[in-house]
Amino acid sequence: MENNALDNDLYLSELKLIPASKGKRFANLIIDYIMAIVLATILFVLLDVAGMYFATNGIQSRLLGAFLFALYYMVTEGTLKGKSIGKFVTKTRAVNEDGSTMDMSTVVKRSFSRIVPFEPFSFLGSEASGWHDKWSNTI
Repeated sequence: MENNALDNDLYLSELKLIPASKGKRFANLIIDYIMAIVLATILFVLLDVAGMYFATNGIQSRLLGAFLFALYYMVTEGTLKGKSIGKFVTKTRAVNEDGSTMDMSTVVKRSFSRIVPFEPFSFLGSEASGWHDKWSNTI
C-alpha cells in the first residue's frame, strides 16, 4: 500500500499539467450550458407530467436556473472525476492544481463559483484561467 502512495506522489511530481486553451474552455461552456438547459427542460416536463408544476417568475426563475446550472456541474464533475459532458467532447478534465482528483468540497466550490455574474468572461484575460479555477485552486 505504501508503494502505491509513493508511486502516486512520484507520478504527481512528474506530471506536466497543460491548461485547456481558451477555445476548448469556450466549447466546454457552450456544450455544458446547452446540456444543462436540456436536462432542466426534461426535469420540468417530467414534473409537469407528474402534476407537480410550479410557476416561477423574475428573481425566482433566475435563482432556480443558477442553482440547476451549479447542480449540473456538481453532479457531472463530482461523479465523473472532473469531467462534464463538454469536457468529454474536448478531452479535458478539471483537477486540483497539483494534478490530483478534486474532492466533493472542491467540486461544490468550483460549481457555485460559476454562477457569479460575468464569471464566464473571466478567462478572456491573458491567462486561460477563470475565476472558478482561481477560487477553487483547480486547473
